[in-house]
Amino acid sequence: MPVQSKMSKKHWILRVGTGENFKNSKHSCWGLKGGSVGQFKAVVKKMNAGDILWFITSKKYGGIAIGMAEFITFYDRDDEPLVPINTYSNIEQGWYGPDEWNIQINYKNLYNTEKQNIKICLQTPACVIEYITYKEKIEDDLVLHYNNYVFYIK
Repeated sequence: MPVQSKMSKKHWILRVGTGENFKNSKHSCWGLKGGSVGQFKAVVKKMNAGDILWFITSKKYGGIAIGMAEFITFYDRDDEPLVPINTYSNIEQGWYGPDEWNIQINYKNLYNTEKQNIKICLQTPACVIEYITYKEKIEDDLVLHYNNYVFYIK
């Protein structure tokens, strides 16, 4: 029997554009670029170890969740100007495009959710979104999906 929905960890939605760079990632980390790095950093600072990250494609590319993982921590490339210890270049990560992904979010326990076709189309320009803020506008219950993944994997 599926697990009931309960909110013990915060769930976050992260846009990954086409999803290609996300799928090409060689390390368990996702980068945020564009806009105001300070703005992204302020939002990411609200995340706690164990929070759940949902990686979604842009509406243009289906607006579906292609991955779900547990947040560990984040690093800012700007904090490592001489020798990168905790961050990766695009080449090291397998990402195409300019090296602008300064905020790098580390995660573990990545689940591929693409085949479940979990639709998450939101009308907001934000790249990082707290799920609870838009929960009523999302057809699927992400917390329930997460709990069922964890339940059935075990």
